[in-house]
Amino acid sequence: MSFFDPDTQLLQFRHVNGSQFYVPLDELDAFVQYNIRICINYGSQFGASIVLLIILLLLTRREKRGSAVFTLNALALLFNAIRLLCQVIHFTTALEKIYPFFAYDYSEVPDSAFAISILSVVFLTLLLICVMSSLVVQVQVVCATLRRRYRRPILGLSVLMATVPIGFRIGWTVINCMYIMSLGDILSTMWLESATNIVITISICYFCAVFVTKLGFAIRQRRRLGVRDFGPMKIIFVCGCQTLTIPALLSILQYMIDVPELSSNVLTLVAISLPLSSIWAGAALGEGGQRLESQPRPRRNLWQALAFGVESASRTVHSKHVATELTASTAAQTLCYSDQTTGKKSEDSDTPLGISVEHDICVNSTRRGGLAV
Repeated sequence: MSFFDPDTQLLQFRHVNGSQFYVPLDELDAFVQYNIRICINYGSQFGASIVLLIILLLLTRREKRGSAVFTLNALALLFNAIRLLCQVIHFTTALEKIYPFFAYDYSEVPDSAFAISILSVVFLTLLLICVMSSLVVQVQVVCATLRRRYRRPILGLSVLMATVPIGFRIGWTVINCMYIMSLGDILSTMWLESATNIVITISICYFCAVFVTKLGFAIRQRRRLGVRDFGPMKIIFVCGCQTLTIPALLSILQYMIDVPELSSNVLTLVAISLPLSSIWAGAALGEGGQRLESQPRPRRNLWQALAFGVESASRTVHSKHVATELTASTAAQTLCYSDQTTGKKSEDSDTPLGISVEHDICVNSTRRGGLAV
């Protein structure tokens, strides 16, 4: 009796015109397994992006929400979530059904399926633009204390390292969208996708190397000055190392192991690491400021507004600041008194009494209980 392997048997299908074609069972299994694995990958990235976007909106202070870094990081997470959602929806459209895929018959596929695929490619390009722009802005902030002869070359090279991956990605986006609409064979242009992944990896490594090197020298200088607390600079250093090594490692591993769309994790990890480091560093900076101040200032964020209401939160903050702030009109009418509440007279004390008067504040002299005030 001959040996029969059921996993290699051929399945018979029919075209619309009635002609037959055969599909090996192992290819059908690979098709189904690929869709399952890649949807798990995209779904996990989508959940992580949504969670961190919510955390970023809740924990970022109101005065920091107008900064360019916050805007770029929030847009990167938003574009990444939309891109991943479109890619997950793509595997529920008619483009990923068994018959159109193996029969190469996409005549019954609606235009909405092609539109979803094109949207995922476009939003991936927008994600890369936001990530690269955020890295350029952060490098500019980190290198602000350097000398001009060092700062300008670094910024110029940073802009070049950001525009080259964006240019490659835009070119690959145009070609990819054309092949999606024409349903052509994209294998001849796979070199462009590989080149795009390589330049993105080099760019991320460059930015993070500059970022981590500058902060490493700053931390070393702080240690020489005796500052050894685990502050915001060390936090950014740790997250910078993470942003440097892990995406580069994933970019290299995609050519060594068979994991579907491993390269898509690179930009997702960078988009998550950038706001995560700023949130962590901002929290540590706020704790340090509270330890230095006797009366810590309240942290105004979106969570307080949602929990206690915008009016109550603003009313509380306003009542705390009104008592300490003086305008020019009220300062001129302020009365300063120096009353003695103890039984001892001023002559018995060796320390002279004095009054500290601010500008435009008048001091009136009155009598209380026979004492000159």
